[in-house]
Amino acid sequence: MRMKYIYPTRIIAQGANINNPNVLMNESILQIGLSEANIFSMLGKTYIILDFGKELSGGIRLLTYHADGDKKIRLRFGESVSETCAELGEKNAGNDHSNRDFVVELQSFSDMNFGNTGFRFLRIDTLSESVSIKFKSIVAYLDMDEREEVGFFECNDPLVNRIWTTAAYTLRLCLHNGFLWDGIKRDRLVWIGDLYPEMKSAHCLYQKVPEVENSLRYIREQTPLPEWMNGIPMYSFWWLIILCDHYFRNGDKNFVYENIDYIKALVKQIYAFVREDGHTEFCYNFVDWPSHYNEGDGEIKKHEELAGVNYLLRIALEKTAQLLREFGEDNRICNDVLRKLKRASFLLQSSKSMAALGIISGEKSVNLENILIDGQVKGLSTFMSYQILTAMGKLKAYDQALSSLNLYYGEMLRLGATTFWENFDFEDAKNSTGIDCLPEGNRFDIHGDGGEHCYRGFRHSLCHGWSSGVIAYLSETVLGIRVLASRGKVSVDPHLNGLNWVRGACPTPYGPIYVEHQYNDSGKVVTKITAPHNKKDYILEKV
Repeated sequence: MRMKYIYPTRIIAQGANINNPNVLMNESILQIGLSEANIFSMLGKTYIILDFGKELSGGIRLLTYHADGDKKIRLRFGESVSETCAELGEKNAGNDHSNRDFVVELQSFSDMNFGNTGFRFLRIDTLSESVSIKFKSIVAYLDMDEREEVGFFECNDPLVNRIWTTAAYTLRLCLHNGFLWDGIKRDRLVWIGDLYPEMKSAHCLYQKVPEVENSLRYIREQTPLPEWMNGIPMYSFWWLIILCDHYFRNGDKNFVYENIDYIKALVKQIYAFVREDGHTEFCYNFVDWPSHYNEGDGEIKKHEELAGVNYLLRIALEKTAQLLREFGEDNRICNDVLRKLKRASFLLQSSKSMAALGIISGEKSVNLENILIDGQVKGLSTFMSYQILTAMGKLKAYDQALSSLNLYYGEMLRLGATTFWENFDFEDAKNSTGIDCLPEGNRFDIHGDGGEHCYRGFRHSLCHGWSSGVIAYLSETVLGIRVLASRGKVSVDPHLNGLNWVRGACPTPYGPIYVEHQYNDSGKVVTKITAPHNKKDYILEKV
């Protein structure tokens, strides 16, 4: 892959004894020479903060014309301006998984690359009063997948369009080395539970997504039974869900055959942890961070997390039972466990994520519906956005789903996001500075002061693949394209609620399908479908 370079778009701040910084924003030949007319210089102990315009995955390339004295400089990469200004340890700033704060030594007439992380901003500090450094260019190098986006979404609302493209860019940055990463600054791992919304959205964008099977295989090979995926029982549930949905979407039986023995053995293992009354007794319970119970959190939160475990397992086993049936395998254990799980009853009070899982699992409850609908974006999360919005759709609350999507993700954009975040508490946005501003002492720093659980402060990732789940919702529910390739079927059932028109495309195993929906003068939605040709096994259902 040919390396791409990005020039700074603006200078956020600079210290004394900085000369000709604007030259950095001018494109030039990226080759250092013995005689350079346009140079940027830093004399003595000083600093500069550069903005590269958008979140990037990669590092920095320094073309140094002259370096004299104590030639060491400190580089601080940041997903926010405030992160570039933090000391290591301050508000949880660190070098977890990838170095983003370190010291290097420069040489005259050099061309060197430094760093491999997620960032938008760069701070350079000289460390001595005796130093003299002159640069020809400072550019970011971009390490990003370049495959074609077959799927797209457009509508009459520019904000929704911007949310789609930002989510798509977020996901693209997390495609690395044949796997789906969780994030590009910190979680450069295959967390199988977190992969679900990435898988759903990747299938709506790309014709081929080998990263899904690579990630599923990798985790399976790293997890001999009776171990749990990533050490978490519920992540083994997610593995089943991802594998099933991936097969239903692409219809390729070979990968299922590769995993069928593991699937059956995993289902038997799960069976031992479900009581006759439907309650579960796993060694550790975890569905997502906001709903996670810690000792002392109170019985209500503990009860809600156990409900989420029950609902998630029901979803996993319903899909697995269907998969085993399609492959002529015995699914009686799945059905037996499902009967038990449905005997348990739970009373949720506040968790939108757990309520969404309940509704998707088929639980009928006015209480769950009220939790999901009440409070607008309160309780919405980036990780569970696909489930929450989809569950709203199941309740036919399409207007509210689209309104919540706009409000929640739109607020991140207002705060300077160019990729979507690991987590976002809408309440934190009040009196907050954006990520593209210098911190102000009397205002909330959305990055440094925000976050919780394992992602407090600057450890919080501002480019997290799981936040792309809105793509799958917009494609499946608003655009209305659902692919069930295992049965040779694609359905089109749009819900434009709140929009005048939408159009887009979605990849299928038979080729991309294009749709356009628009209200006519009588208020009826008129749909135009352009489907792949000459595919005998292709069945299109217009719902």
